Amino acid sequence: MTKHHSHTVAILGYNNHKLTINAIKQLRKIGCDDSILFFDNGSTPSFENLLDDKNIIYLRKEENLFVNPAWNEIFDIVDTKYLTLLNNDCFVESDNYFKDIIPHMENNDIIISSCKTKNVKFYNPILKYIYQLKYRLKFQDEKLQFTNNARRQGWLMTINLDVYKSLDYKIPDYLKVWYGDDWIWSQMLLNDKNTAIYTNKYALHVKGSSTSKIPEIIQSDVKNIEKFGDWYKKTTHIMHGKKYA
Repeated sequence: MTKHHSHTVAILGYNNHKLTINAIKQLRKIGCDDSILFFDNGSTPSFENLLDDKNIIYLRKEENLFVNPAWNEIFDIVDTKYLTLLNNDCFVESDNYFKDIIPHMENNDIIISSCKTKNVKFYNPILKYIYQLKYRLKFQDEKLQFTNNARRQGWLMTINLDVYKSLDYKIPDYLKVWYGDDWIWSQMLLNDKNTAIYTNKYALHVKGSSTSKIPEIIQSDVKNIEKFGDWYKKTTHIMHGKKYA
């Protein structure tokens, strides 16, 4: 793949081993053969000997950096034009998802995108089949459709990294766990960049599987967004005032 369409999928892993490995396997099942950067954020045990995929770059931190500092490191490590930040509990279900959306992003100057995402309590073959009946078969022969008038989504974000890094791309140090996806989307909004939610592509997110066990860090993030988050106050009504696709 040329730099024009080059793409890396980055996944943070912090424990939750079985679900994480299944999310990676699902990427390959839908036809994603791009490089995966797996950032092991202090998991116990480590994922190093559990990942059976020749196209994975494995990076480990002995202690949990938390989500936003880890994403900041990923921004500087990845050298492909496109970067997808994928939660380890998010399952991309549409076949050839990245092969379809990245050329579309390139041709339409879209700097960040996501897709229709449904929160589910668990992920198994029966649930997967139910959503296949509801969405996959319905969407498979349709021309790619998108909107920029839907609520932003942070579990699956594909970013034109070249453009994003020309902005104020680093998530502020005062935010460790929450609001990192808001920072990314706000940079697009504050700089009049094109965004898209693909409405006939879909993913399933296992809600609650990555709930933080560190409430004091989250409380700190909430206090800091009130204290320092003028950017958030300017954009939150746009990011959160709309319905999910």
